[in-house]
This record gives sequence, structure tokens and C-alpha cells, in this order.
Amino acid sequence: MSYSTDLADGAARLLAAAGVGIYRPDGVYAAGETAITVAALPPAPDRAICLSTYPVTDSPGLTDTTTGLQVRVRAGADPREAEVLVDQVHDVLHASGPHVWGEVRVQLVFRVSAAPIGTDSAGRWERTANYHLRAHRAHPNLE
Repeated sequence: MSYSTDLADGAARLLAAAGVGIYRPDGVYAAGETAITVAALPPAPDRAICLSTYPVTDSPGLTDTTTGLQVRVRAGADPREAEVLVDQVHDVLHASGPHVWGEVRVQLVFRVSAAPIGTDSAGRWERTANYHLRAHRAHPNLE
């Protein structure tokens, strides 16, 4: 895999191992499950956690980097369900580390922001949280 996919996959596997949801890279989930996905939020099941990475800052001379991880959660018609789900994610990710996810060493994961999104077109409540991952990113120009 790549740096970004190793991060998202590693976070998904960590959340699944903690029992927050189910991660299946093939993306097939049953109606009553809490899906953990990477990059795309599927229309079903109702409860879902979608993980997406984005760059925050890279060192110009070292392999030290900070990468963002957006965690978007969706639950049912009761907004408290999304609150519970985003809190479960926080309990697992915040202040965690060190991790080795694929080829990537992650020293520390911590939340930097969170906000309600509102409801989707089906009336399911959503929230988002952003985490920073302090990691080492191998690069051919940085040896």
C-alpha cells in the first residue's frame, strides 16, 4: 500500500479491534452493522465511520510529518447515536500511539477538532472529528 492508505487502513483496523465497528476492505456490510470505511461513506448501513487522510505539514529536511485523519460518523435519527459513536472513536484514537500501520510508524494520534454536520438526506445524524497523526514518512529526497 501507500503511506496514506497504510494510515487509513491502520486506523480502521485499530477501531475494529476495539469493537467500535467492523472493517471490511471489500466494503460489504449487513444492515445492523457499524461499517468502518476508507474515503467513501456508503449509503448503507445506517451506522458508519468513514476515514480519510489529508496532509497537514511535512518537514523539509526530516521524515517527520503530521497527517490529518478525518473521521466522519453517521448513525440513526436520534442525534445522540452519532455522539456515542464519535465518543467511542475518540476513546480509541485520542492520545494513542505509538503504532506501526503497514510500513508507517505513527508516534501519536490526537484530536484537534470536532463538529456536528447535521442530517443526511435520509435523516441520519452525522458528526465529524479531525485527528492529527504524528508520523514518519519515508521519502526518496530525505535519507
